Amino acid sequence: MLANLLRLAIAMDALKLLQSALEDKRLNLIDNFLILTDRLDYQALDQVFPIFAEQQFFLDELRQDKMQNAEVLEIGLGSGVLSIAAVSKGAKSVTALEINPRAKNFAGFNFILNGVEDKITVLDGQEKIWQPVQERQFDYIISNPPFEPTPPGMDYFYHSAAGPYGLDFLDKIFARLDEYLKEDGHAQIVTAAPGNQEKPTLLLDLIQKYLSGTTTVLLNPYVLTFDEVMDDLANLKIGTIEQIDGLRQKAKEDSITHIHLCVIHYEKGLKNIEVKSSQKIYEQYWEIPVPEYQLKPCLS
Repeated sequence: MLANLLRLAIAMDALKLLQSALEDKRLNLIDNFLILTDRLDYQALDQVFPIFAEQQFFLDELRQDKMQNAEVLEIGLGSGVLSIAAVSKGAKSVTALEINPRAKNFAGFNFILNGVEDKITVLDGQEKIWQPVQERQFDYIISNPPFEPTPPGMDYFYHSAAGPYGLDFLDKIFARLDEYLKEDGHAQIVTAAPGNQEKPTLLLDLIQKYLSGTTTVLLNPYVLTFDEVMDDLANLKIGTIEQIDGLRQKAKEDSITHIHLCVIHYEKGLKNIEVKSSQKIYEQYWEIPVPEYQLKPCLS
């Protein structure tokens, strides 16, 4: 009896300690994974972003048949949710690249929390994103790269800053993707990309420029206007109104009116580009994180 009470007291103390540590963090629940991130009110540039629509879209479209016993590369680890999902779906191993030290700390916690730490290796990310894995090829390459349109000269979150149209990071991935993907490999990327109301024209231009194989682009039917995205950026009060208005004007001149959330599937082979709508509509979580997991409060 005394031993049971002692174990209960230790467990309660441990839970209290965990609750205290998580007071200024966010515990996200997605596909039965618990993922620790920062809260949105953490405004430093090294913020570890909560789980939003793009991660759920990616997980819903993950090719489990291609993931079996695969050697996986994740570009831009963030909280680690995609790497965790890859292991849970059968990956043999995951090599993950991340430039943000804070994100690597959070991801390590999440690996242990979800029981996958023995199958994931984290390498320091580089500006030349492929540098850490030179001369290697992978069965499955995954990424949720930075994709927010970022006015020139603006200091912005590591997880989001991606040039005027949000495509700078993706441009680097596409430029050498064929070199690092095995002949029968598969690449899957979730991103947001600008274009007109019907399709992400600038993304399709990048695919046409770089990718020599078969590409399928799945579009979320719920679309945001470019001005809505700029309004959100202005509300964060990180950049100046002049910087944001300058980007609005550039978009107007280039006939860029909308932003599309999309998942890209790519394999080597005959060159072909197919664009179609996803079966699921991701509306609720475009601007709202996925549900937060609440620990039950401890007794005092």
